[in-house]
Amino acid sequence: MPELFRKQIATARLIANPGCYATSVILPLKPLASAGLLDLERGIVADSKSGVSGAGKAATAKTHYMYAADNLSAYGVFGHRHTGELLEQIGLEREQIVFTPHLLPIPRGILSTIYVHFKTPQTKANVMHVYREFFAGSPMVRLYDNALPQIQYSVRTGYCDIGVQLDAGGKRAVIVSCLDNLLKGAASQAVQNLNVVEGWSEAEGLE
Repeated sequence: MPELFRKQIATARLIANPGCYATSVILPLKPLASAGLLDLERGIVADSKSGVSGAGKAATAKTHYMYAADNLSAYGVFGHRHTGELLEQIGLEREQIVFTPHLLPIPRGILSTIYVHFKTPQTKANVMHVYREFFAGSPMVRLYDNALPQIQYSVRTGYCDIGVQLDAGGKRAVIVSCLDNLLKGAASQAVQNLNVVEGWSEAEGLE
């Protein structure tokens, strides 16, 4: 993930891209975890929903139109293959996060709704400052100040969109992230990494 490992990628010879669900959860949580804001004793809930192209490359009955249309279903509960990435990259223990993916009846796109508690009351301005500092120089992350992201704004782009809303007391927040699972969750993230290796602008060919 170039937003986290830019320096290491620049000199790497072998690069493994993160998963699409993992990207949609790691990017919004890593800045807050690194800043020590999260109350991990209260735990994190990551409720993620993907279009059918994010449910694996193999054709299955679950991704067939007659199953997916007019439906919404959870899968991989407490056992999804991307869970290990989340734990490793955010720095969590297994019991500190519940990650549940869902299948949306749309072709592509991921929306993750993430529920967190803070150790001490925060303001939205403080939280957005943490995000801006962390993602300074990261052109493929867009931060939403006055609204929450939607799939329609990120689909067919290489961006990960992140927005946050706090409760009145400032101790709880809902974070929403959106991306295109076939681009920022896959192919365009690979192009980002290639750009870093070659010393080109990270957004070359992507904006």
